[in-house]
Amino acid sequence: MSPQDNTPTRSGGTAVSADRATEALRSVESAREAARLRAGLSPSWYGPAAAAALIVPALGQAWAEERGGWGVPLALVIPLAGLAVVLVLVNAAGRRAEVTVTRSLSARLRRAAVPLSTLLAAGLATWGLCHLFGADRAVTKIALFTVLGLGTWAVFATRNASIGRKLQDIG
Repeated sequence: MSPQDNTPTRSGGTAVSADRATEALRSVESAREAARLRAGLSPSWYGPAAAAALIVPALGQAWAEERGGWGVPLALVIPLAGLAVVLVLVNAAGRRAEVTVTRSLSARLRRAAVPLSTLLAAGLATWGLCHLFGADRAVTKIALFTVLGLGTWAVFATRNASIGRKLQDIG
């Protein structure tokens, strides 16, 4: 092969151009990026289920505390059941992904910083408004968890839409 020749030859004598190799490498990188993005998608049912897992225990606990008697132990169990539902949803979403992408803790925290900050601000605003208007503890708790649940749903929908746009850009 002369120094000016840019097409290396394989043992079979067929020439492979550098352009073809570059295109193949781009294709592999594109497929890897698409797989990483797909792994970050949440199922469409995850947002409403997470919202319900936050709202329903707040409603149940407010009802149980108002009833008194046997409702008090029930009020202690209901939030634990809601937490268990959220954990099951997280595990189900993780198993659903065909590609597992492990991120460092700092990368996960950076990814979640804006949504968590926004949810925290919305929760604090809800709490403040409820106290400003004189809502009792049960109403404040229900309003707070409703805002947090709907906000969680919105975070998942926004993240999925962003990932969908990136997947369309990739091809």
